[in-house]
Amino acid sequence: MDSQVRILSAKDVVAEEIRALIYNGTMASGARISTDELAERFGVSRTPVRDALQQLSVEGLVTIAPRVGVFVREISPQEITDVYQIKTALEPMMAAWAAVRGTPEQRSALLRSVTDLERVAEAGDIPAYVRMIEERHEVMLTMAGSGGLRDALGVLDGRVRLLRFRNLSQPGSLAESVAGHRAVAEAIAAGDPQAAYNAMQAHKARSTAKIEALMPATASDTPSITQLAAGRRGTSRSARGPRKRSTSTSK
Repeated sequence: MDSQVRILSAKDVVAEEIRALIYNGTMASGARISTDELAERFGVSRTPVRDALQQLSVEGLVTIAPRVGVFVREISPQEITDVYQIKTALEPMMAAWAAVRGTPEQRSALLRSVTDLERVAEAGDIPAYVRMIEERHEVMLTMAGSGGLRDALGVLDGRVRLLRFRNLSQPGSLAESVAGHRAVAEAIAAGDPQAAYNAMQAHKARSTAKIEALMPATASDTPSITQLAAGRRGTSRSARGPRKRSTSTSK
């Protein structure tokens, strides 16, 4: 029993070390990962390394190709754009539904938990912060009570975990993220679906703008994520403004 506990502990430690190497870019996207080299580097057998890589595969950080090897997962600029456009469209709906479908106790608990999020952000513990916002995401999905929404977002979230960490590693990102989460939680706690929708939309627009800054420049006709989000915000604030511009083109 003791040896089993030690092996599991070694797996967790190795997984955390490999995460850090991926998150900080030491292991670049697409890089091949050598189990033997990692075992030697961390002073462990290959078993906890293999177990750690299996865990990271579940988390969406590495790709395991049977009889080929293990690689740091690559995400193309197009995939990033697609994923974040879908999330920007869906997550405000999740917040709005949480505001009307969650119980008063759930809504209040979500708001109280922002204090824990602030504490972790002040400590600069990004891995813990990422875990906490993923837990909050799960809570909001439960409150929203939509299996279809859960399925749609579940497919996407594993693909963006690495980007989320790199985004939050940028200067000022943790404080900005906490402020966004507080605004969303306050609107949900108040039971105001429109305010919750708007707060989440604004939060996603800020985070996706930072993600875009991390992406390599690409020649694409696809509209910017932030451009689309800005367009939606403008439409939701005032339907009259956009209509005037669109209908005054004839001269």
